[in-house]
Amino acid sequence: MIVHNPQATRRPYDAELAALLNADQARAAREALAHWPLLARQPTPLWSLPGRATALGLAAVDLKDESRRSPLASFKALGAPYALLRLVQRRFDGTGWNAADLFAGRHAAALAGFTVIAATDGNHGRALAAAAQSLGCRCVIVLHAQVSREREDAIAAFGAEIVRIAGDYDDSVVEAARLAAANGWEVVSDTSYEGYEAVPRDVMQGYAVIADEVLELVGTPYTHVVLQGGVGGLAAGIVSRLWQAAGAARPRFIVVEPEQADCLLQSALAGRPTRASGSTDSLMAGLACGEPSPLAWRFLAPAVDTFMTVPDEAAAQAMRELADGAHGDLPLVGGESGVAGLAALQALCADPAVRERLGLDRHARVLLINSEGATAPGVYAGLVGRDAHEVLAAQQERLVRDGIAADRLVARLAEHAEIGATPDGGVCRLALSDADRAGRDRLVAWMHELGLTVQVDRIGNVFGTRAGSEPGAAPVMTGSHLDTVATGGRYDGVYGVMAALEAVRRLDELAVTTRRPIVVAAFTNEEGVRYQPDMMGSLVHAGGLALPDALDTVGIDGTRLGDELVRIGYAGDLAVGAIRPHAFVELHIEQGPVLEAEGLAIGAVADLQGISWQEITVEGQSNHAGTTPMRLRRDAGAAAAEIVVFVRELALRFGEPQVATVGRLRLHPDLINVIPARATLTVDLRHTDEAKLQQAEAELAAFLERLAAERGLTVKSRRLARFEPVVFDQRLVRTIEAAAAARGYGVRRMTSGAGHDAQMMARIGPAAMIFVPSAGGLSHNPREHTPAEQLAQGANVLLDVLRRLAG
Repeated sequence: MIVHNPQATRRPYDAELAALLNADQARAAREALAHWPLLARQPTPLWSLPGRATALGLAAVDLKDESRRSPLASFKALGAPYALLRLVQRRFDGTGWNAADLFAGRHAAALAGFTVIAATDGNHGRALAAAAQSLGCRCVIVLHAQVSREREDAIAAFGAEIVRIAGDYDDSVVEAARLAAANGWEVVSDTSYEGYEAVPRDVMQGYAVIADEVLELVGTPYTHVVLQGGVGGLAAGIVSRLWQAAGAARPRFIVVEPEQADCLLQSALAGRPTRASGSTDSLMAGLACGEPSPLAWRFLAPAVDTFMTVPDEAAAQAMRELADGAHGDLPLVGGESGVAGLAALQALCADPAVRERLGLDRHARVLLINSEGATAPGVYAGLVGRDAHEVLAAQQERLVRDGIAADRLVARLAEHAEIGATPDGGVCRLALSDADRAGRDRLVAWMHELGLTVQVDRIGNVFGTRAGSEPGAAPVMTGSHLDTVATGGRYDGVYGVMAALEAVRRLDELAVTTRRPIVVAAFTNEEGVRYQPDMMGSLVHAGGLALPDALDTVGIDGTRLGDELVRIGYAGDLAVGAIRPHAFVELHIEQGPVLEAEGLAIGAVADLQGISWQEITVEGQSNHAGTTPMRLRRDAGAAAAEIVVFVRELALRFGEPQVATVGRLRLHPDLINVIPARATLTVDLRHTDEAKLQQAEAELAAFLERLAAERGLTVKSRRLARFEPVVFDQRLVRTIEAAAAARGYGVRRMTSGAGHDAQMMARIGPAAMIFVPSAGGLSHNPREHTPAEQLAQGANVLLDVLRRLAG
């Protein structure tokens, strides 16, 4: 049955509703829940179902997979735990208890006498029991006759006391309220009633985290959002967040219920909260509710365009199709209630008149919520024909099959490492050297083999473009650099370029057409060894360094950069900065020990340290080492040593993440028996906080001034490079985290201590980085190494992120 809601309007989000549920509160809920160990740190996957979309005649169908939220395998892990947290904080007001300490059980002794109770069909009670166990309070759960023993055991496993009653879900709600009143317990329900709104509001605010993640990952591109009904809490939480974000341009909201539990549809017909017309005994147990939440209805009445019901068999069929990976899509685990949205979408698209009225056409982009996985494993296996573990195994097999082959990526890296190879197994390809030219030539040849359109700009940056389907769309750019230090390895920089080529090749093999073009970039002179500053090509591209100044740069060997570009044939004619990307993602080895030490596969780089490079020259007086008394010396070498010690002690005093390095030190005349007349040294200061970096620079400057006065020396400082810290685009960082988590890779947020092209590209658009481990933390070293499997994992994350960003 379908009911088009006459109360639905298109207007900005109501101020009255915003006072109850809003974006700030959704983010607060998300921040608080991040402290609960049972929840994944990353957003749940947002799976694309292109085969399904094509079969239904739609532009796109995406599925937000809440089965991956936690071991509870349900969206309920967001609602009841957050509501319990807020309830405890209100009841123990004045204690200052925070989410981290409460979820860690640090106040369990004080909460031992605090009892919460709830009625449930399974998932809500299980989530409340798990959260109560974490906090250390007592939990009682009331179950009605239709709740299976399998679901009861799952709840009891978290230490909850079970009360069984005859009747249906609504009867269990009444019994929970009676027991709470009789015993002085606290009800934690997702259903509101007169005088009881604070807890259900917090439950809904927890559910709004789902929408907050969607907005962070993809913005608001959806034309339609199909949501499960039940009492309305999930739908209200998501509707409120998306409505506030989009205002009058909100998506078309559709809410689905079981045929026999249609309380929201009946409410739409009556224009007020109304009881369901059926028995409420449904296969979709999580949606088998007889009465809506009046609080939730306040959000749904003005915003939900269509209410509808589906039969149980439609849900069972959707479960099987999702598990089978129908239409060539990825096999996914969706529970009985989790697939209701998919069942509804298929029913709507099967009716030509309805789909025309709802605008479900080739331009429609639809968001579905898989609200639960196999929360009743026995039921799931009985309906699907195999258990969830088998489906997940098929999913992983498909992800590997559709991913990037490690052997092909390693072979490409090995072939390129032959260019500039050194006897110790390393690579030396200084910028604009003959080896760099050969490396560029090989890259360009490979780009042409893949059918990319190759362009070279006036600073020598190389771009290979894979066309998109939307004319004029800004491209998604990825890549890194080919040049190395003199004692380099075979992965620094070039890995990001070669993995990008493999990603393009895999998209071609899978016949994937992206909306936006994809550009593979190799930037000039990232290392800054032969010509300074480092990251020069990307800096010029981003407008941070004028092209004439870059071309006039004189290298350590006396050559002019512009002349060398011409000599090697890479003084291109494309205007610098001509390609302005929609987003830039750089894949790179970590060049540090953190990922390896923590046993993680992927680093989602959230920020990058600011860099201050300066060259310090100390002028003293040359004299005989044997005849000049110590008190009469003007020793530039001794002063240089004092600077080295000061720089190290400064970094230790500031503490992490401050680092400081003297990387080069030269003495003149550099003779064993002569007091040095001149010392030249470099100082590299780095910090993630610009104010701290400026403080370090100021303290070094003051020290140099004192040193010169006290030692009778002349001390001069020359800035070589200065880059402020960079905070990468949070949406891109979340996209990287989600892509890694979806493939089952361990992932953490990181700070990059090294400079990269991505920090320059962040000046002109959203940018972020993906790290893979470096064996032993080694880089800029011939023994630089990352195992093939980890190289492929990083490349797969890059592939998935590119597909998401390029549409």
